[in-house]
Amino acid sequence: MNNLEKEIETYLNGEMTVEENKIFEKKIELDPTAQKEFKIYKEMYTLYNDADWEISNNAAQNDKITTYVTFLKSEKGQSISKNIQKAEDAYFNASSTKIKKIIVYVGSIAALLIIGLFVFVQLNKDIDAKSLYAEHKNWNDLPSLSLRDGVTSLSEGEILFRKKQYSTALTVFKSYVSQNATQSNPQVLLYIGVTQLELNQNEAAIKSFEKLLGSDTLDASKAYWYLSLTYLKINKVEEAKTQLQILSKNPQNYKYKEAKELLNRLQ
Repeated sequence: MNNLEKEIETYLNGEMTVEENKIFEKKIELDPTAQKEFKIYKEMYTLYNDADWEISNNAAQNDKITTYVTFLKSEKGQSISKNIQKAEDAYFNASSTKIKKIIVYVGSIAALLIIGLFVFVQLNKDIDAKSLYAEHKNWNDLPSLSLRDGVTSLSEGEILFRKKQYSTALTVFKSYVSQNATQSNPQVLLYIGVTQLELNQNEAAIKSFEKLLGSDTLDASKAYWYLSLTYLKINKVEEAKTQLQILSKNPQNYKYKEAKELLNRLQ
């Protein structure tokens, strides 16, 4: 700590006599370099006090601040805070000035707020993607598997699906596929993929829709729409946009209009 730092700290702490104050103020007045340093230290000193910082009731109502606070109280936030504190402890030593501590302290606050902002933005993206998935998933659009010639395993599977008995329905659909391995039924693939989505078997759903995409059927293009929904559900927005871009190139494709609208909302 140089002499000027000592004098500034003593002055700001109110530890000088009246006479010493006058001498110090005269010194600052006559030295432009000292003026700049004193101004910086004074501003930092004003930001710092020994009392805990609190968030007012009005501020607590702000969604962003609430998100920051929640993050900082979380396990990850606490871990980051502890690491910053360790860095501060390693930096400080017996000769460290209070002003240096202020600078690092305020810098730490800024770092945590930036991290909080990043988490807030990512969280919003996640919420937006999932809300778009929830908004656009409409299983009523799925074709009926019921046949006119009576009850079949597929119609039973559809009934189970409509009753939200997804695990049992998936077993029925997979059993049908294994028993009819030589035949490709794109509608069954759709049901399998959507059922896997409802069971949170998201990666399996992607494989089912990709299998549909590779089929030489009129329903193949439907896979683009359902793949885009799947990627939205798991917050892979760029992958979702890629599927929608492909889908929106051909007006004859399934959900062409919806794809263009959804793509615009994701831009």
